[in-house]
Formats: sequence, structure tokens, C-alpha cells
Amino acid sequence: MNVLLLCAGFGTRLGAVARGRPKALLPVAGKPLVQHLVDDLVATGRVDELHVVTNDHFAEQFETWAASLRERGLRVAVSNDGATENHNRLGAVRDLALAVDRHGLGGPLLVAAGDNLFDFPLTDLLDDYAANPRTLVVTKHESDLGKLRRTGVAELGPEGRLVRLHEKPENPPSSFSCPALYVLASEALALLPRFLEEAPDTDAPGHFIAWLARRHPVFTHAMQGERLDIGDPEGYRAAEAWLRARRDRAGA
Repeated sequence: MNVLLLCAGFGTRLGAVARGRPKALLPVAGKPLVQHLVDDLVATGRVDELHVVTNDHFAEQFETWAASLRERGLRVAVSNDGATENHNRLGAVRDLALAVDRHGLGGPLLVAAGDNLFDFPLTDLLDDYAANPRTLVVTKHESDLGKLRRTGVAELGPEGRLVRLHEKPENPPSSFSCPALYVLASEALALLPRFLEEAPDTDAPGHFIAWLARRHPVFTHAMQGERLDIGDPEGYRAAEAWLRARRDRAGA
């Protein structure tokens, strides 16, 4: 399976914490933030090629990082979306379409945001797809109303089918959050151009998933574990403590 990491943000909310570095490459618990997800994916033994979309401002730093992965034998392609500042960024959905078009990516394609940390067996997600190939989005039970208001929230139908996805709803219709971690089948990727024609100014990938669910069968995979979204300095500090605790548990 090919993997696409969306890493084209400018990390403006991190302020001085970033110090001229992309959020996904900030050091957390001894290695770049996105490296934790990459290592977990590689450990499944199912990654054929890793694709990363970044912006023009940070492209050189991602190329340097990608070179270190290639030394480990991993096939890595870095796509520069050409954005030079936050105000002219393409947005995550256009970045997804850019990589799909530029590299001829078909499904299944695992898509993830580069600023999220996950603590659950990724093999479970990949096994789910292998047993029944279909477009899958990860859901997580979330009891914190504030967190639900800051993420996508899923309405589920029979057999875990995604009926609707609400992006950052004021009144969440369920307790199922939907982080940016998807396995997109070929049929879903083929609908990307149509979506962008209808919603050319869309940024968040959740809007594509919400639109897609009304036109293509989208199912959910219940995540058994934790997830952390790093958006601001407080979240970055929390990530350091969270990952160190995870490492300590693994070594116990």
C-alpha cells in the first residue's frame, strides 16, 4: 500500500516554537514528529512507497529528511506544492489531488495528516482493509465535547458505514471523532477532480470525506487507542510527554 502524508502547513499557531522548521519535522521524544507515524507504518511491513506533500518554504528540509529514509531502503517521494506563505497555500485536499495526479497514485492509498500522533495498532486498520477492501476512515470515541467541536464528527449507519461527517460542529451529533487517517480506494480517488470542481476553495480533508460519503460507500474503522493533534505550543509540549510515556510503557 502507498502512503501519503499531508505536511504542507506553515505551523503559524506554533509561533516561536517552530523556529523556521515545519511542524511535522519538529523533534519530539528524540526524533521528528512525523517520524513516529512513519516508523509505525513501516513496522507493518506493508508500505510500498511513502509520498509527502509539503510547501516551497519547507521543501528542502523535507528532502533532507527523505534522504535519511531512503538510506534505510524506503522509497520516498517529496512533492512541493509551490506555496510560499500561509496565505497562498493550496490546502490539504488540493495537495492530495496534486500527489495523486503527479505520481499516478491509485488505491488503496493511506492518507494521514503529518501533525497527528496515533497510539493504536495500524496493522488492525490494514487488516480490516485487506479482509474487505473499501474506503475506510478511522473513528475514535471521544467524550470531551471541546475536542469534538475541533474535529470531524461522524454519524454512523449499519455495518459502520459513514452516513455524514460534520467538520468542527458546534453541536456534535455523536461521540465519534474522525481524525485525518483514511484508506482511500481507487473509486474514491477518482472522484477528487469532481469534488474540487464543486468546492474549489476547500481546505480540510474532512470536507472531501463528507462529500464523498454521499456519493461513494465509505466505512469506518474504530480506533482502539489514543490520538494527539499537535496544533499549538501547548499541544507540542503535550506530545513530548505523551510519547515519552508511551516509550516507557513499551520498555517496561
